[in-house]
Order: sequence, then C-alpha cells, then structure tokens
Amino acid sequence: MRSALARMICVLGPMALALPARAAVLPDAPCQVNASERSEVAALVPGVLSEVLVDRGAHVTKGQVLARLHSEVEQAQLRSALLRAADQAALRQRQAKLSMAERTLARNRDLLAKHAISDQDLDQLRTDAEMARMDVLAAQEAIAQARSDVETARAAVAVRELRSPIDGVVTERDGQPGERAGDKPVVVVQNLDRLRVEAVLPAALHGRVHAGALARLFFDLPDIAPRDVPIDLVDPVIDPRTDTFAIRLMLDNHDLAIPAGIKCRIDPTGAP
Repeated sequence: MRSALARMICVLGPMALALPARAAVLPDAPCQVNASERSEVAALVPGVLSEVLVDRGAHVTKGQVLARLHSEVEQAQLRSALLRAADQAALRQRQAKLSMAERTLARNRDLLAKHAISDQDLDQLRTDAEMARMDVLAAQEAIAQARSDVETARAAVAVRELRSPIDGVVTERDGQPGERAGDKPVVVVQNLDRLRVEAVLPAALHGRVHAGALARLFFDLPDIAPRDVPIDLVDPVIDPRTDTFAIRLMLDNHDLAIPAGIKCRIDPTGAP
C-alpha cells in the first residue's frame, strides 16, 4: 500500500509542481482599451461663446480652431494698433524737418567762418537740428510701440480662440453659442489612431513578462480579430496590497477599426 502511494506521489509530483506555474499564467486576464491621448479643451480666459465650429465625430488637426469667444473689443484694439503701426506719415514729416535743419546748419557753418553769422544764431540752428532729430526718434519709438501693441492685441484675440492641442476626433461637445465658457471643457478631443491598452497581472508573472515581447489581445466585439501587440511598458513596482503589477501596450489603430473604451482580454505570454 505504501509503495503504491509512493508511486502515485512520484507520478503526480511533477504535475502538482506544475500547477502553480500554469495557474499563474492568465491567458484571459482582463484589459482596457483607451485613447492614447485625451484633451479637454477649455477657454483660457472667461468669456461668452460666439461659435462652436465642430461637433462629435469630427476629425480635427493640431492647432485647428474648435470654438471662439466674443472678441469684438479685442478685434477693435487690434485694428487700431495695426493702423498706428502702419502710419508712416508723422515719421516722414519729422525726417523731412530734420533733413532741412541739417542742411541749414551746414550752410550757416560756412557763414560763421566768414563772420556773416553770430555764434548765438549758429547755436540756435544746432538746437533746431537736435530737436528735429529727437522728434524723429520719438516717431520711430511710437511706431515700435504700435507694433508691440499689435502683438499684444493679437495675443488677446488668440486666447479667445479654442484650438485643438492634438490630432484626433471630437468625442464630446459641451457648449453652445451664447453660453459662458469657464473652467469646464467645451470640447473633448481624443487621439484614436493609437490606443493605449492597460492590464493588471499577478505578481507571479512579473519575471515572465518583458517590454518588447508580444502579447495577444482578444476583444469583446466579435468582428474584431485577435491581435499580437508588443508590450510597451512593464511596471517595475508590484502593488503590495493586491500583489499585482500593471503593463501597457500601444495599439496601432489608424483604420479606427477598434473603438476606444471597449474591454479586452490579454494573454501576456501567448503570442508566438
């Protein structure tokens, strides 16, 4: 009897030792598919929406204007600054006066040598030329200030435009013309060309899962075939509360065949 039991233990022993390792491999561990980037686009300054240019499902590019706030005052300030920056009449007039003052001074220097003009009169001409030169500098500074005002006014207009920070698809729109825009996002844009897949695995698999290795993904939707995807990141820290660690995969979705937000299952060691 003991010899038969011993033989059974010898036969079952390797199988019993293999059970924990097999149990540690979870070919159907749950995972979650999310957009690789998600941007909640809100107004940089308080204001009232004048228009929202996109709706849900719209494809947008980085820098594209999604919505605008009322900016009539800022637009008027910009037009005024542009006019002042482009106005060269005052500068040309003062440059002409300077040129005349310098020619007059040059002629009267010759007269001073001939004692045909007093030192006092020549000093007055020098003063007139210097004042004319200062007037030219003042006109140049006024134009430079107007150009600076143009940039300030353009910035004031720009912050009232809500632009997309990423390429993606509009997935939420929460704003209508006439509504006040504050801290809440007006539009949400998500990048669906690449998807982020996250899963949590038991600590027993930590040494068997490596970045760059292929894992097989199974999706809840029946018309999406399984895909083999390289593991992008393996969390180096194990959560002591749950005895688990996280992994991340980046899934190419340029054809938008896989919707973000769906559940999936992952075999972290099942891909060839």
